[in-house]
Amino acid sequence: MNFCSYTRKSIYSDHSDSIDNQTRMCREYIDMKFPGQVDTFIEYSDEDFTGANTNRPDLKRMLSDIKDGLYDVLVVYQLDRLSRDVRDFANIYAMLEEHGVKFISIKENIDTSTPIGRAMMYVTVVFAQMERETIAARVTDNMIGLAKKGYWVGGNPPVGYVRKRITINGKQHCTIEQDPSGVEHVKWIFSTFLENNYSLQQMETAFKRQGIKTVRGGFFSTTRLHQILSSPFYVEATPEIYDYYEKKGCQMDPGSPREKWDGTVGVMIYGRTTEKGGVHRLQKPDKWLVCLGMHEPFINAEQWLEVQDRFAKNKFDKTMKYDVPLLKGVLRCSCKTLMGVSRKKKKYGVGSWYYCVKRTRQGPEACNSHHIKCEVLDEKMLDILRSIQKDPKTIQNYVDKNVDNQETPDPKKAASKVASCEAKIGRLASSLALAADSTAQKYIVAEMERLDLELQALKREHSIALASERRTAAEKKGTDAKVKEIIRMMDNLDSFSAKEKNEIMRDIVKECIWDGESLFITL
Repeated sequence: MNFCSYTRKSIYSDHSDSIDNQTRMCREYIDMKFPGQVDTFIEYSDEDFTGANTNRPDLKRMLSDIKDGLYDVLVVYQLDRLSRDVRDFANIYAMLEEHGVKFISIKENIDTSTPIGRAMMYVTVVFAQMERETIAARVTDNMIGLAKKGYWVGGNPPVGYVRKRITINGKQHCTIEQDPSGVEHVKWIFSTFLENNYSLQQMETAFKRQGIKTVRGGFFSTTRLHQILSSPFYVEATPEIYDYYEKKGCQMDPGSPREKWDGTVGVMIYGRTTEKGGVHRLQKPDKWLVCLGMHEPFINAEQWLEVQDRFAKNKFDKTMKYDVPLLKGVLRCSCKTLMGVSRKKKKYGVGSWYYCVKRTRQGPEACNSHHIKCEVLDEKMLDILRSIQKDPKTIQNYVDKNVDNQETPDPKKAASKVASCEAKIGRLASSLALAADSTAQKYIVAEMERLDLELQALKREHSIALASERRTAAEKKGTDAKVKEIIRMMDNLDSFSAKEKNEIMRDIVKECIWDGESLFITL
């Protein structure tokens, strides 16, 4: 049987069992419950990752390997190591059942082969989620309390401010204070935006042409400019600003009534953004808690409101007016940056063009690639797909044959080494019985201990070889499936919409790189 274990230690806790301890207990459990039945045992672990979501590298790798049919049994030390979210856990367990993989949780000792066992498993996960949500609620309540007092609770401060530690009633808190050079930088951006009547795209282009860069040395993007120009922390907290946020539907702090908004301090907002999977996203205004801060503002209310009014008038429709290019979201340039798509009139004519986003953002010194017409590269890709349609064996020219460039041992040879080592230990055990009370006894024992360590290493080598063999077989299945999908698309090319063709490309292409002359494809 083929076993795998999954272990996790949260970034928030130093009290949970270590990765090594969890792995050891999983291994000991398997050896005890399945003696002589272990063909392979592979470990997967994620350290400093929360169980609130499945965005964990080794968990994703393990689930992918399970889908490829590499394992018969998954063992975890405790259910919440796998997930603390009921929906995520249910999805994972459904996938395990779909692929015939038995699931074992050591601590709960739950038998999932019975209805009552499965019910108890879900009850346990529900309580794990409740514990996580209770902890998160306590943290949120504490943050809200600090925000209402005007303290800084938002991580890195905006450009123009630096964090400052203060002590109040014997307790340390964090606020922000002005950074003179940053203040002048932000003030200049606000005035430049208004005086030139720029749109964000016009401002980005103008800054690039003039070589104006951010405090970190990169070129400004429209996203970065919008972040600065819409930041609430710069503006004076006046009655007009209070009315602005109240009209947006924000939660206004009852402890900071409108009459207190006299412009002497800045605005503090909690809950304006949320983080998921390492990405910060702006929440809807009804999630924002708007309070009075402790920090000193430096943008007057009239100027700040004029900028926000400009944004409201300049909103644009992001719905694509033209067909999605075949390689959109797939193609990368030689610097490995995902290439964007623009539709502009250039000296070569009107059309859609792939371009390096990094070069656009940071200038030609960051990347030397140039834009290229979408139809040129799309046709190159279709030529490759036509060759595979004509001769399916051609796909081997575009398959990554050795992902890690490491030679794996032959399973049969590895098994032979294991058997040979076990035979040596057996012979030494027989000799030990005959050498009782002999001076040779200690040498025999020492040699047996050395061989035992060698045996464990050989078994590990054998497990890796078997897993590699199964993975190769699984990859062949995946390659065959891609061939069928390519033939299906090319046989019915005209019946697919541009969007559907693009979605197929996203499914079948692992890597697609344009170096300015050649297109490199890995399927």
